[in-house]
Amino acid sequence: MNRAFLAGAMLATLAAAVATQPSARAHVVADPALAQPGSYFRTALRVPHGCDGRPTTALRVTIPDGVVSVTPQAKPGWQVAVAMRKLDRPVDAGHGRMTDMVPGEVSWTGGSLPGNLFDEFGLVLKLPATPGAQLWLPVVQGCDGGEARWEQIPAAGQSAHDLPRPAALIRIADSSGKPAMHQHGAQPSATMPAAKAGDIAIEAPFARATPARVGGVFLTLKNGGKAADILVRAASPVAEHVELHEHVKDGEAMRMRPVDGGIPVPAGGITALQPGGYHVMLIGLKQPLKEGSHFPLTLTFQKAGAVTLDIPVMKAGAMPDDHSGHSGHKH
Repeated sequence: MNRAFLAGAMLATLAAAVATQPSARAHVVADPALAQPGSYFRTALRVPHGCDGRPTTALRVTIPDGVVSVTPQAKPGWQVAVAMRKLDRPVDAGHGRMTDMVPGEVSWTGGSLPGNLFDEFGLVLKLPATPGAQLWLPVVQGCDGGEARWEQIPAAGQSAHDLPRPAALIRIADSSGKPAMHQHGAQPSATMPAAKAGDIAIEAPFARATPARVGGVFLTLKNGGKAADILVRAASPVAEHVELHEHVKDGEAMRMRPVDGGIPVPAGGITALQPGGYHVMLIGLKQPLKEGSHFPLTLTFQKAGAVTLDIPVMKAGAMPDDHSGHSGHKH
């Protein structure tokens, strides 16, 4: 059996395993999710799938208290609207301006996102200058003939990971620049770098548990420098072959294929390696990846050089937000 045939069979096995994972944990999240107090914060609501296979036709997000302005992203084929609400008393809207009208809801309607694809709906929000605050954004995902309501907010001492349909979350850093912890059972932020190679910070690395001979590694690359870089190679002793892969649309289907020329990391930008996009493929695992275990992975960049990471293995079907507040923007 040649390597090409073996790799193809392994990829088919992995794709089938991913397709059968329950989607309840793949909820709508804000990405990135860690902001500075009082900032104009650019984030996006990531819609990972439709409603039981039905296409997404609308998205409505409730804007939390303390946000005084919002600018939604225009999307071709979608109509976007901002519904305002009146406050009992004026608040500081920035730049010396007071207002008693603030955004209450943003909606995108009229489009159609196939149920097997994901997309992002961008927002720029003026956030409150409250270090350590957590802002919950309830989201209603309208689909053909139904809807999914991502509106649950954890009670004190409860974790969002215990909720089947949690609201999206934005964390505001505390005075040390770190996110708030121990509020509503929040986990430590995954936006703290796990490692650095030159100007490249590697954040939130993880792999999914799998009994198969193939696996995937996901992480975020943040380039703090003024020059673009490229992730050209990955290696690990746990697999016979390690390759950089991406998901591409082939007709109506999404397929995985090796990346030609490496994965770009733009100057001053962020590239996310995540399910449904770029990722590191482990081919020919020497033993199953078990939840709670760790293994080394070495990444080599064209300019920043090589760095070795310790990769934690999470549960099968885990998503970046399950790793706690994953931050990143797909390149």
